[in-house]
Amino acid sequence: MPVKENQETLVRTKARELCSAMELRGWASTKFVPTPPYGYTLISTTGCRAWFGKRWGMICDDMEDHLKVVLDVPRGKVTEAELSQRTALPITGEKEGISSVEIIDNRDRDTIVLYLYVSELKNLEFKNSEIMEIVSDVRRWACL
Repeated sequence: MPVKENQETLVRTKARELCSAMELRGWASTKFVPTPPYGYTLISTTGCRAWFGKRWGMICDDMEDHLKVVLDVPRGKVTEAELSQRTALPITGEKEGISSVEIIDNRDRDTIVLYLYVSELKNLEFKNSEIMEIVSDVRRWACL
């Protein structure tokens, strides 16, 4: 269910919370660029290693029922099984409508996608979560 413009939802609130948690880590080199209607693009002010110049991910808050975190990583840095184990989430496709993880194989990089549904988002605090640890790892692997 797409979100209407300026509609406030739990997903949008959690997207801003995730951005705040990243800022609290002291990542002055990461900017959060609003990208309507999708959410926020993660931009490195110092550049990234191989693709799209400075873009290394997105936080997508455009759906009512889930938040999507999309992170570009150098090929082969992590597997779906490792992500699934770290987050305690199943691999996408195993069940519909529940939080899950997947890795998309692009020709020059891998793309991690975390689908976080409202049922899990309600109780999730990003500040000290394994999701923040994964985002931190991705930033370290991808950005200069």
